[in-house]
Amino acid sequence: MGVENNIPEGWRKVVLGEVAEKIFSGGTPNTRKSEYWNGNYNWLSSGETSSRYINDTTKSISKIGIDNSSTRLALKNDIVIATAGQGKTRGQSSFLKIDAYINQSVIAVRGLKNMISNKWLFYNISLRYNELRFISESNSIRGSLTTKMIGDLIKLNLPPLTEQKAIAKVLTAFDDKIELLQAQNKTLETMAQTIFNEWFGKYQIGDELPEGWRVGSLSEIADFLNGLALQKYPPKKGYETLPVIKIRELKQGITSNTDRANTELDEKYIIDSGDVLFSWSGSLEVVIWQYGKGALNQHLFKVSSEIYPKWFYYHWVLHHLKEFKGIASSKATTMGHINRKHLDLAEVIIPDKETFKKLNFLFSPILEKIENNQNQLQSLTKTRDTLLPKLMSGQVRVNHQKLQIS
Repeated sequence: MGVENNIPEGWRKVVLGEVAEKIFSGGTPNTRKSEYWNGNYNWLSSGETSSRYINDTTKSISKIGIDNSSTRLALKNDIVIATAGQGKTRGQSSFLKIDAYINQSVIAVRGLKNMISNKWLFYNISLRYNELRFISESNSIRGSLTTKMIGDLIKLNLPPLTEQKAIAKVLTAFDDKIELLQAQNKTLETMAQTIFNEWFGKYQIGDELPEGWRVGSLSEIADFLNGLALQKYPPKKGYETLPVIKIRELKQGITSNTDRANTELDEKYIIDSGDVLFSWSGSLEVVIWQYGKGALNQHLFKVSSEIYPKWFYYHWVLHHLKEFKGIASSKATTMGHINRKHLDLAEVIIPDKETFKKLNFLFSPILEKIENNQNQLQSLTKTRDTLLPKLMSGQVRVNHQKLQIS
């Protein structure tokens, strides 16, 4: 492979503005005017760019809302970038799978059709999160991105259009499989919850139960181990560390922003894939963890049982989650929460042994399939994320849709 100026032969260095058809931001209709909202048109805010692909939007606007604001229409296949927003939002990017009007904290980018593949451009920009944040902080008092910054300061090592499309095709194959597995798991989870509700949701407090069935509590069917204040276990240079699993990791998995802890903690506080985790403070969530070993932080329970199967206590926590969220939101504090007395008061129905056997035949294969899919998801995601920078740099080339290591 010939290389010129650290890029493969046939590639060229450009700035994004040279190969963009449009780079533009939007605006927000007056939020006090109800007639501007809940219309027939998708409306995208910066917070929604946490998703890799945008298939729908939380809010919609009306024709009158469009006509009376500076919002602008981003088209399907455009790339959208968050220019501002709370926390880690600024610098996030997504690929639009729908048309959507955008607010003032979102910039849309559309490449010139005869020069650049929008899908290739999306994958390239998705690597630039830290760079985008650095650019915004270095060139703006407010720390926000502008269309000029993106057009003038984002530099691209641009392959020929045919190679761009081939690269995008390889990466899209990973994303399509990931989306398929995610959709399958969503269907399986819905199926399991439906079956669970058919068996247990029909009973109310005080109802007569089938013979051999009885009422218990969440704290009876599972152990709820609270995590540690892991700032007391800081990483030590030259020694192994563990990712610190907080509420954020329940939603996002382990990222470059995940804190680390040393390994000098009791083994029971080390979680692994397949463990049920329940955040009892702030944003209450229950998940089956699938990102490998980590250290359990405070405000999270590891839920387990030596007596009852995982599907049983997992679905009962899910069953009470809405109730728990209501309790937490009613707390007159900045961070609502539940405590152990709420676990004691949360009633569950425990069937007889024969019924349990029948239910195990229903639930265990579903949960096993979900976990197997999750393992595939992690493997595919890791492979894609390892391959992505190598494809963008030319270290790995695509020739007739086949990978070649250069």
